[in-house]
Amino acid sequence: MVAASFRPFAGLGLALLLPLLGSCTAPPAPRPEVAALDAPVMSPPGHLPLAERIRWWEDRLPSLASPDRDEARMRLGQLYLDQGQPVEARLSFREAQLGWLSDREMAQAEYGLGLSYLLEDRVDAATPHLLVAEPGLAGPEADECAYLLEMSRGRANGGDPGLLARLRPYLPDELLVQPRPANGPGTLTGLYDVSRSQWHARRIRANREAMQKPWRLTVHHSAEPLHSESLATSKAEVRRIQQFHQDGRGWADLGYHFLIDRAGRVFEGRSLQYQGAHAYGDNNVGNLGVCLLGNFAADEERGGPYAQVQTPSRAQMASLESLIERLRGHYGIRRDEVHGHSEMRGTECPGPRLLGWVKRYRVGGV
Repeated sequence: MVAASFRPFAGLGLALLLPLLGSCTAPPAPRPEVAALDAPVMSPPGHLPLAERIRWWEDRLPSLASPDRDEARMRLGQLYLDQGQPVEARLSFREAQLGWLSDREMAQAEYGLGLSYLLEDRVDAATPHLLVAEPGLAGPEADECAYLLEMSRGRANGGDPGLLARLRPYLPDELLVQPRPANGPGTLTGLYDVSRSQWHARRIRANREAMQKPWRLTVHHSAEPLHSESLATSKAEVRRIQQFHQDGRGWADLGYHFLIDRAGRVFEGRSLQYQGAHAYGDNNVGNLGVCLLGNFAADEERGGPYAQVQTPSRAQMASLESLIERLRGHYGIRRDEVHGHSEMRGTECPGPRLLGWVKRYRVGGV
């Protein structure tokens, strides 16, 4: 009887104790659904090179409020992808995922992680992220993700040209559609001795423009002293030019379509399906860029070897003439539309000797 008389109080004590115990073990509140935010701060000016837009966001990131910082990290992740910096892109997307993103943004971050691995040709690492991302994506991103998953399963074959153009940096070469020359059904083969894969080119980035039918051609020099005819040295020099154009100037790729070393070897530069970045602004439209490796104009301000003018080698000049003749014949470029860079804008490029050759070529004197 005594024990029974205490039952109500025992139940009351347990009732009082349970909330206290629950306060120690209760799971955290679920993450609230947050709608995608509008742009929190003014975006960087669109005319800035890619590298400067990245710095623009990086400089402002520490001063942003938490939700705005998450969106800024998403934007930075995409810019890093465009810049061909997969490790930085992954870090940015993962930091964004630690914040408050909407379901759509979480899917976009997963998609960005997948793309970062594809930049490194790591399909196995990319696939899990693409699988997580696919249900939450919409519009062009959903189509792209579905295609990439088909690619990972070995079932991708061709596809919409616009979609393939957007995905080009993330696709293996064998899946890319080869450009059809603008003036006829044939293909232009045997133009170069050293392909992009042979000199270990980086992937082209997204900030590029399609090439119109070429109707002119411009000759350049690299403005860097080069005396060796070694293939390894030439490959390293072409890689250096690409790195400078992409990282230093924010371009999609190296600016020239072809480069010729001192042994006369022709290197494949920017793909002929993309407009170059070698003659400044609208001068690049319909303009094929050919660069001879070497310094053919004195630069007294830089001093040392830059103050000494080199002469293009005979092998370089023979390859230059042969290349120009083939390009002119294929695309129907008039002889008087072959130019030196200095005839397009104020520059010493390609130097007096090479410019003299170009002028003689135009009038049939070569």
